[in-house]
Amino acid sequence: MNAIYASVILASGTSFGTEKASDYGPGFLGFIFTAFMVIMGIFLIRDMIRRVRRVRYQSDAEARQEKMVSDGEQRRLQEPEAPIDPKTSEG
Repeated sequence: MNAIYASVILASGTSFGTEKASDYGPGFLGFIFTAFMVIMGIFLIRDMIRRVRRVRYQSDAEARQEKMVSDGEQRRLQEPEAPIDPKTSEG
């Protein structure tokens, strides 16, 4: 077992006990990864809020439409009495 520890120490190239407190930490790569995760979380939350808002507006519109139908308030389209030719009619 001691042979395994000795080979690990020799392979690592560092001796134990000589590390400084500044040697420990995520470093620049850890900072970049953390910043990336925060930015992706912000975009994900904004997208979720937009989708929830869209679903809520759709359900409100459907509820208003069902209420209009149940109350009997149907809008009727006013059709022209004669066909209109768009080339000759004035706008």
